[in-house]
Amino acid sequence: MSLIRVENLQVHFPIRSGWGKRDVVKAVDDVSFQIAEGKTLGLVGESGSGKSTVSRALLKLIQPTGGQAYYEEREILSLPEGQFRPLRREMQMIFQDPIGSLNPRMTIESILAEPQEIHFPDQTRQQRREISARLLKKVGLPEEALTRYPHEFSGGQRQRIGIARALAVRPRFLICDEPVSALDVSVQASILNLLKDLQDEFRLTYLFIAHDLAVVRHMSDDIIVMNRGVVVETGPADAVCERPQHDYTRKLLASIPALG
Repeated sequence: MSLIRVENLQVHFPIRSGWGKRDVVKAVDDVSFQIAEGKTLGLVGESGSGKSTVSRALLKLIQPTGGQAYYEEREILSLPEGQFRPLRREMQMIFQDPIGSLNPRMTIESILAEPQEIHFPDQTRQQRREISARLLKKVGLPEEALTRYPHEFSGGQRQRIGIARALAVRPRFLICDEPVSALDVSVQASILNLLKDLQDEFRLTYLFIAHDLAVVRHMSDDIIVMNRGVVVETGPADAVCERPQHDYTRKLLASIPALG
């Protein structure tokens, strides 16, 4: 059964085109997909293709122009904020920038405890600390890291902290928005392997967004290729990468020496 189903999603932004005229930019236009529980859908395209806009619309961080999105067959885009808020715990995001996404004035313990306080107010401080310590261990960091600050860690370690923060509220669905593009190539593989291990352990469902088709293929069961706001190709990951049907997909493949 699909955990996530999106139908005909549209996100249009009005712009001024000169002489007082108004036009629209179709950042996302008629995008549909579904993700089975425990699986990964890769969403790939160059900058400006609309892939991150899809993720923000799905989490209601921006207002869609049209379409529907279903979480466990419950339509969510039309829900008032008060009804959608409880679902935010189950739908989390891992951000591209591990530096900018962590508050530099907060200790790692506070960063991991904050979402727990919001979503599990009955927990004691000691319970939150114990959960935070376990999460750090899950992502490959020692408990001693709780007392330190983000600037004391490398980029890869900060991304591990960001992953732990997303897991702190026990989500079922994670949007990974370019989670390794800001990291050194030498640490990208370790973060990708961590995400795969966590998916297996917690039966997580991923929407994995990237511009690098090689990375997306490594992570995904199925792939959607987007260009200028529309889906140009979709299918099983191996089929899309080995037998591309669209010129744009072939262009992305040709830009990757390992796959070209």
